[in-house]
Amino acid sequence: MSNKQPPEGFPVRFGPDVTVADIDLDSEEFRVGGHRLTEARAAELAVQAERRGGRPSLSGGRRHSPALNLRVSQADRDRLDAVAAKQGRRTSDVARDALREYLDRHAS
Repeated sequence: MSNKQPPEGFPVRFGPDVTVADIDLDSEEFRVGGHRLTEARAAELAVQAERRGGRPSLSGGRRHSPALNLRVSQADRDRLDAVAAKQGRRTSDVARDALREYLDRHAS
């Protein structure tokens, strides 16, 4: 196992049933989706993941869109899920629209 630090956001601790170790994919067989994963294929997948990026910015251009986390009652969450499902939308899109409507009504 190498002495490199884990990437930011990577859990430092796992449960007692988890072992984390570096492996040489060219000398050890590791399969993903029925296909052998090699060092070269792992590098290709890493490049693809880095290029993919996230969703388009809601703030415009290449600016970061801040996240807002909040707690709601189970009843409100169930209602939000039902509205989103009925409209075929993500819950975050419905919640964003609801917040925008509220702010438009109450902001001065």
